[in-house]
Amino acid sequence: MEPVVSVRGLRYRYPDGTLALDGVDFDLEPGEPVAVLGGNGSGKTTFLLHLNGLLRGEGEIAICGLPVAKRNLETIRRKNGFVFQDADDQLFLPSVLEDVAYGLVNAGQDGPSATRAAEEVLRRLGMEKHLHKAPYHLSGGEKRRAALAGVLVLRPEILVLDEPTTSLDPPAQRELASLLCTLPQAKIIATHDPWFARAVTKRAVFFEKGRIVSSGPVDRVILENRWDPELAG
Repeated sequence: MEPVVSVRGLRYRYPDGTLALDGVDFDLEPGEPVAVLGGNGSGKTTFLLHLNGLLRGEGEIAICGLPVAKRNLETIRRKNGFVFQDADDQLFLPSVLEDVAYGLVNAGQDGPSATRAAEEVLRRLGMEKHLHKAPYHLSGGEKRRAALAGVLVLRPEILVLDEPTTSLDPPAQRELASLLCTLPQAKIIATHDPWFARAVTKRAVFFEKGRIVSSGPVDRVILENRWDPELAG
């Protein structure tokens, strides 16, 4: 079975000369959830941003068999749903419902059908009471669900989440973990939280100085790298 994400020899250097990625190889199988672990500055977010063309380095990346190239970006960004670390980066319209429907409308779907699809996804995520709220009136956990709904409405094959537990209290973290476990998509989840990694994924990769230095079962990767989130930042 072909991987839904295939990365070979990925390298990236920032304009200031910092080498952020130094030869990354990675595969993600259909439906597989994988945790991306490592300290601040290890290359995790830089890696994620390459998966839908927000950054472009050297090497080869394919999403669902499509090379990450300008001609394919619109299709790739529908197949590969990215949830940013700060949900406010994805919520910018007057109501939650409008925000979630935006991606479909932007892709050319008519307003009424986009609204119906957005309502359905929000109900699935337990957000039916918040359809007409302004996003800034939501709690941190509710914002995270709204941002996720805006990605899910496009029916992606892959979910990429960058530090999804940031600013969430423990109950909201548990709710998000339970929700993600019900979703059938393949998932790449960058996190500093070992509990969350264990709850949502079975395999982990560990980044250090722009390279994947360890890959395997979550507990083994944490043990091999003596990973202490307090020290990781």
